[in-house]
Amino acid sequence: MKRSEELLKKALEHDKMLLTKTGEKLNPDVFVQAVDMISKARHVYILGVRSCAPLAEYLGYYMHQIHADVRVIRTNSASEIFEQLLHLDKRDVVVGISFPRYSMRVLKALEFANSRSAGIITLTDNPHSPVCLYSSCNLLAYTKMTSIVDSMTAPIAVINALVVALCAKNRKAVFENLQEMERIWQEYPVDSSDEMNFLNADTRIQKDISDI
Repeated sequence: MKRSEELLKKALEHDKMLLTKTGEKLNPDVFVQAVDMISKARHVYILGVRSCAPLAEYLGYYMHQIHADVRVIRTNSASEIFEQLLHLDKRDVVVGISFPRYSMRVLKALEFANSRSAGIITLTDNPHSPVCLYSSCNLLAYTKMTSIVDSMTAPIAVINALVVALCAKNRKAVFENLQEMERIWQEYPVDSSDEMNFLNADTRIQKDISDI
């Protein structure tokens, strides 16, 4: 076996192990709590920095199709975080994503959210993570460094499960949102080369929702 093929096999086995460990340790009651908190929130703020920033963007992309007001906090400084959280209150939820090396910016943001009595959900790697200090709703997804890369396979899987569960809980709203998006795309068409799926929109939406 060539060296590259061997590394591919090891990487996939490594990720499989992380997924198995996450499935064994993730508390289902905490997961249900997170779904309920997000569903009831006025605003949902999502924050992740450095290698966790793509996770925040990924969650935010799909959350926009489910929830009426989702805000992904994009920042390079702590002061900008507080500017974007200025109107936070107890009706809101903050999702803080942080994996080693843990971010002080995320920790301070969650401390601020706690001072405003906002709901706090964390996605992190273990119950002793610093970001768990201000949250009673901690979604655990295991990571482990391979070479210079921290595998984010398990966190992505937890995010996917969270999105699916939110769609199932808010099925009617999701269907209406997708229908409205299709209507807007038809009214304000963009370059068709950017969209390769030309199936009937309503049929596709119905299938997507029924599969949940």
